[in-house]
Amino acid sequence: MIFAEIITAAKAQNLDLVQEFVLKLTPRARVVSERNSTTKPDGHFMSLEDATRLDREGEKPSVYEVWDSHEFKKDKESVRHVMDECVGQLVYDMQQIMALDPCRRFAFGTSIMNRSFRLWFCSRGTFLTAKPFDFLSDPEKLVRVFVSFAFASRPDAGWDTSMACILPTSPTEKRRYKIQVGSKTYVTIKMLSDYAADSPIGRATRVWLVVDEAGPPARYYVLKDVWVDAERDTEDEIRSNLLKDVEEKCGSNARAKVERHLLTPVAFEKLHIGASADDTTQLIMRGGSLPQNLHHLKLTVFQQSGSSTRSQVSPSDNAIDSVFSGTRERYLQQGDTGRKAPQVTSRFHYRIVFAERATTLYDEKNLGNVLGALADVTEALQWIHKSNWVHRDISCGNVYWYGCKTAGIEDKSRGLLGDLEFAKARIPGFPHEIRTGTFNFMASEVIAGNYLFLPRTGFSIFSSFNLRQDPARLLAIDSITPISSITPLPFNFNPLHDMESIWWILVYILYFNDDGKNVADAELANKRAAKAQLLFAQDGLIYQERQLFLEASLHLTVQQSCLSLSFGPIFALARAMGTILYAAYCDSEAKSPVIDEEAFGVHEALHQILHVARNNPQINTVQLVGTTRPQKRKIEDTEHSRGNGSSRSKRARNSTNNS
Repeated sequence: MIFAEIITAAKAQNLDLVQEFVLKLTPRARVVSERNSTTKPDGHFMSLEDATRLDREGEKPSVYEVWDSHEFKKDKESVRHVMDECVGQLVYDMQQIMALDPCRRFAFGTSIMNRSFRLWFCSRGTFLTAKPFDFLSDPEKLVRVFVSFAFASRPDAGWDTSMACILPTSPTEKRRYKIQVGSKTYVTIKMLSDYAADSPIGRATRVWLVVDEAGPPARYYVLKDVWVDAERDTEDEIRSNLLKDVEEKCGSNARAKVERHLLTPVAFEKLHIGASADDTTQLIMRGGSLPQNLHHLKLTVFQQSGSSTRSQVSPSDNAIDSVFSGTRERYLQQGDTGRKAPQVTSRFHYRIVFAERATTLYDEKNLGNVLGALADVTEALQWIHKSNWVHRDISCGNVYWYGCKTAGIEDKSRGLLGDLEFAKARIPGFPHEIRTGTFNFMASEVIAGNYLFLPRTGFSIFSSFNLRQDPARLLAIDSITPISSITPLPFNFNPLHDMESIWWILVYILYFNDDGKNVADAELANKRAAKAQLLFAQDGLIYQERQLFLEASLHLTVQQSCLSLSFGPIFALARAMGTILYAAYCDSEAKSPVIDEEAFGVHEALHQILHVARNNPQINTVQLVGTTRPQKRKIEDTEHSRGNGSSRSKRARNSTNNS
């Protein structure tokens, strides 16, 4: 075998070399995982220790042991359908490694098509493939790849040495982990969320319920592991700066109120590998940069059946929304002007541990607790907004109900606001060039990237005469300037957008839950689902439906909204909140081109409505039963599109930089 001969020769030349990894050929053998991965690489690199153990015990390799996926094809790359298949298999294999194993920081892949050898690489900042080389006429490159892989350390192979797996002791157990954060070690109890890790490139946020290895076994914490964009502050820094501004601008009492309704960090750390900060550019890519004239290789990766990597989905959720999917695409030639210059997103690895084990509003099923959480967070936002800060990512996943008695804590239960990664001090009038937030809960204007409630002077002609009495007057009008053609104001994220997200949380809960004692019949459920699809479709044009729904909120009824009649009292609350928000938008934008910030002060009115409803026995005794949820989709600063109607499925054709 060529690999074995190369390694033997390398050891003979340098007696100090210690082999860590070996190439195993496993054609048609499925690589197993806890979540039914369907990946079947033709070969892979794995540690000598794991290879010896698997050979001895006769077990199949798992995703957690494979660190380089290898594909072989007899045909040349010029045979398009074979190349498509090879690319699809390899990228899917690498995506599975990154999605399923939290110990991986990056992954490699290798492919051989006839005599052509390619190296592939994926981190949380980029996806690259090298130019192919002929390994028969240029064997030195093949030797270098094999020697580099065989003698690599585990960190250089992509493993995170600050995290260690606790192997299951029975078939029914799940893998658990020991995770270091600063001087402490935490042991995972269960995964709370990891859907963001499905994408090979991105923040890859994972959240666990954990215990302190050295602390009481029943004292639970929540640990978040995430890759943060290099130009951003960490969440603990953002929280500290926010509270400092609240105290300086609104006083110590305001700070205390806000602090009580924020998650409390007990440990946090920017991770290091050895003495170097763990990031996607300076460490993982050794500080290297990409040339500006790269080829671009279109990926064609088809949906794999049974390939869900989700660890937290409701039984009715769809399977994995594959990041790499789509139809066959061509190669883009070098210098194609339709492509932006390739880049590697610089991200650093970060962890933070919170004291509170709270329930997100996705999972809280007591309607009174839901309203209590929204009321408390609204009160906190009042002081946050007065301090000229905005959250920019309020959602069911970032608003919590902290039931202290349930958690065994001697304190008053309350609502909490978390996930401050996108929170920032706002500068009035400063343009907001990017969209941030969780799509289902984003304000209409944020999705559109424009102000939507400006005075509609362009259409005022319609109110100046009676069309039925004098329709001919329309013929005398040369043109009517539509609103969209009026020069827009520079868009700025403001407090009303956060407050509209609070409202969308309530609307979302009504559309994706039943009253446990009054479950909707099939006909109503179908109508409700159709209406929910209009309001929560993952589409850039959704802002139009949302805008209309908000504008019409004063006149909406439960029947018109396709909701159960038993939701009448709570829908009245949603209607009142929507009416207040719509009026505030109109007031704030009435003096265009000046935005009237006095109109932002809706908090006390919304808090009062929520507080009254929270104490209504017709409402606070309702137990919710979940229905089908839409896919979660996070919009990050890297997405610049504006209302272009491009859903994830439409944008799923991704390109790989070809270096």
